Amino acid sequence: MTLRLSPSLDVAALHRAFEARRRLHIPGVLDLDSAEAVVAAMEAFDGWKVSVSAGGEFFELPLSGRVAAEPGKQGWIDQARVDGAEPRMQYIFDTRRLDLEPEDAPRDAVSEVLDFLNGPDFLAFVRGVTGDDRIDFADAQATRYRPGHVLTGHDDGAEGKNRLYAYVLNLTRGWRADWGGVLAFEGADGHIEEGFAPAFNALNIFAVPMRHAVTQVASFAPRDRLSITGWLRSHQAV
Repeated sequence: MTLRLSPSLDVAALHRAFEARRRLHIPGVLDLDSAEAVVAAMEAFDGWKVSVSAGGEFFELPLSGRVAAEPGKQGWIDQARVDGAEPRMQYIFDTRRLDLEPEDAPRDAVSEVLDFLNGPDFLAFVRGVTGDDRIDFADAQATRYRPGHVLTGHDDGAEGKNRLYAYVLNLTRGWRADWGGVLAFEGADGHIEEGFAPAFNALNIFAVPMRHAVTQVASFAPRDRLSITGWLRSHQAV
């Protein structure tokens, strides 16, 4: 299908709001049919990989449903733990890397997302919101955070990657903030300055570098936190 932005977006107003803090939560970013199609595809997908960089362990393993595709590897996942004393970024979550999918892989609405994000309409939209014409392209991965999954504090700075802005296209239905999974921005005083809870059909966008984390999804969360995430990047050094 052809994914589309919502026709009701007011780019000028969104730009003014973005300028205030260099980050913004934009509800209703896709037209409803597009959002529903992508969510349905994410919920039906059974080719996730769990990605772990935590507690000195680094691996990415294919899943069958919610367990390791290779039964002998499930222990790796069960034992993965974040080291709370480690200052470097750590994470545990499920991923579908859209820019690495083979050309002959079965297509679904999620497969269309990378082309949509790099199409003229979306690039013009994010250039308008940020006021930054340096944005040349977007990379993307689909992510699924299940209970216990987390992404610790970091600022997305990466030499040579030419990252201008990070984005999270939220595709989670009926989430409550006390289930965790909140995109939390840390202030200079160590307190949480602002937090965006998972939502359905909403875009979070923020300047790089900016320190943030995804808080751990609670053990009692009854559903998964689904999103498309990545960076808006330049072909030129920034």
